[in-house]
Amino acid sequence: MAGHFPRKRYVSLGGGTGQSQVIRALRMLDCEISAVVAMADDGGSTGVIRREMGVVPPGDVRNCLVALAADPMGPVARAFQRRLPVASDHALGNLILATLDEECDSFVDAIEMCERMLGCVGSVLPSTQEFVALRGITCDGRPISGEELIGTSPCTIGRVCLEPERPEACPEAVAAILSADVIVMGPGSLFTSIIPNVLVPGIARALHDTSATRIFVCPKADTQYETWGLTADEYVRALYDHGAARCTTRRPPGSSSVPRRTPSTRPGVSPPTSTSGRSTTMAPRAAWTPSSSIAPGRTGAPRPGPSRRSPPSRLPPTRHVARSTPRDARPSPRTSCRTSTMFAWTMPS
Repeated sequence: MAGHFPRKRYVSLGGGTGQSQVIRALRMLDCEISAVVAMADDGGSTGVIRREMGVVPPGDVRNCLVALAADPMGPVARAFQRRLPVASDHALGNLILATLDEECDSFVDAIEMCERMLGCVGSVLPSTQEFVALRGITCDGRPISGEELIGTSPCTIGRVCLEPERPEACPEAVAAILSADVIVMGPGSLFTSIIPNVLVPGIARALHDTSATRIFVCPKADTQYETWGLTADEYVRALYDHGAARCTTRRPPGSSSVPRRTPSTRPGVSPPTSTSGRSTTMAPRAAWTPSSSIAPGRTGAPRPGPSRRSPPSRLPPTRHVARSTPRDARPSPRTSCRTSTMFAWTMPS
């Protein structure tokens, strides 16, 4: 038909409550939506069902299904979210997903049946169908096991990993990423909702190979618990350190993907550069320059609060981008927590 343009394909990559909010925003666009959900959740009703029934966590999948429902406020969607006192306060949707997982050939098949029940306008896909656990270590060297405990860590998290280390990616999720036009990572908890997806090798490989524009929405800076004290550029640094560096731009061997602080010079920020002629860096320079609107970082002075010592050698330390904004100019944590910063980059073929 003349003048007809195909609908763009958007993929939301993440988990937690932030992902369902992104889905609701994307529904205002005329686009095809797929949600790729992290499978490391082990808290609340989801954690109990996961341990007692031996299924992958259904909670975040349930929230995405309701967000994609034909009528998110209709009786079926409300029933999915309803918690039943007669069933230990489990959400009905969690119980349906877990039971269908046992009756169907795979968790993906169970999700598809729920999509038909809700009349979903998009698809929901797990990043992996394997039973995985999240392990982490704080910046002062304390090991933490479990997504729920990592999410309420008493100190900033330095590194996380999955167990098993290399789970197989869901083929449908890989296909959705490869065929996408735009991929939105976040908003959501950095170490417990976003990074667990990147830690699945097949998902990271698909993020590298896709021709889609990749967008990272940094939901907050300088907040409590797992990302205490981290600024927007440190969020990106953590993504790079956990494998997302190979998902962004091609760089000459030996070049740094993010500028590092040089002790002998005054700290400052400069955007990454490329000499290959094929790369497109995280383009707007403003995205790399701290300002009062995006939680400027410290200038080398120690920050009060939980210890920020480098983690032990068994887990490489997270490197930080140098910044030149005076520490006194930083906004209050309350202001920072309400701030969102977005980075976008493309990978030319």
